[in-house]
Amino acid sequence: MLAAAALRLWIEGFGRLPLPALYAITDTAALLTWYASQRVRNVTIDHMRHVHASEAQPATLAADARGAVRTAMRYWADMAHSAHVPPDAAIERIEAVDGLDRFFEAYDRGCGVMFVSAHLGNPETLIRVVGTFGLDVLVLTEQLSPPAVHELVHSVRQAPGVRFVPADRAGVRLAIQQLRAGNVLAILADRDVLGTGHPQPFFGERARMPRGAVELALRTGSPIVTGFARRTGGLRMRVSLDDPLYLEPSGDREADVEEGMRRVTSALEAGIRHSPDQWFALHPVWQGLAT
Repeated sequence: MLAAAALRLWIEGFGRLPLPALYAITDTAALLTWYASQRVRNVTIDHMRHVHASEAQPATLAADARGAVRTAMRYWADMAHSAHVPPDAAIERIEAVDGLDRFFEAYDRGCGVMFVSAHLGNPETLIRVVGTFGLDVLVLTEQLSPPAVHELVHSVRQAPGVRFVPADRAGVRLAIQQLRAGNVLAILADRDVLGTGHPQPFFGERARMPRGAVELALRTGSPIVTGFARRTGGLRMRVSLDDPLYLEPSGDREADVEEGMRRVTSALEAGIRHSPDQWFALHPVWQGLAT
């Protein structure tokens, strides 16, 4: 209950401040967290070491790792602020959307669209962009603990045309229905939040990665569109959408999943390499699996 009360205070009390003031608070919190938490430093520097493939100097790795923590904190500033502004306010911060025609190319097939992104920049901006076009969007999310925190976060996240549901058994059933109805399903696929992932090469080392997006795409015939919402300085953001991935079943399910995972993981790696300091996965991605 203490966590829920603190989050409610942050949203209701501080969320009414102008966004630059919120960023000043969260940037300070990020700096304090970086220097106070050895775990956070170790995890984020390790992530940057994988992204840069040992090509960067220690100072660059540390700078990008600090940026990742800052991005994570700014995510909570955006959430608090969004509770007190119109749902389309986030759209006004977007300076450009690259590749929107690619998304509608996939959507117009009528087979639904798997919308896949990473913990990069502010992925919820992607959802709000799609929602503004009047599309039906379902988002599979991590079950937060305690339940009071989960309910509070989801109440703030809601936007017209967008539903957030936990990625549990009931959520997966809804996801299948969503795609078969020709609608949009969104998921983050850059780390194993549910603990059910399978070993998959990711930035040169095997990590447990979620396979749900690929498995659902193969099951429903839905194309996968990967995309990212990056911060470009100040309050502005830029959305980029990649070419659709069409996964064709060959009859060998495991081989199909492996190939689909290779293509999706490659797209996620490219998106993260573009802005490594905005990749705010603060929990270990690699758990010592053999390469």
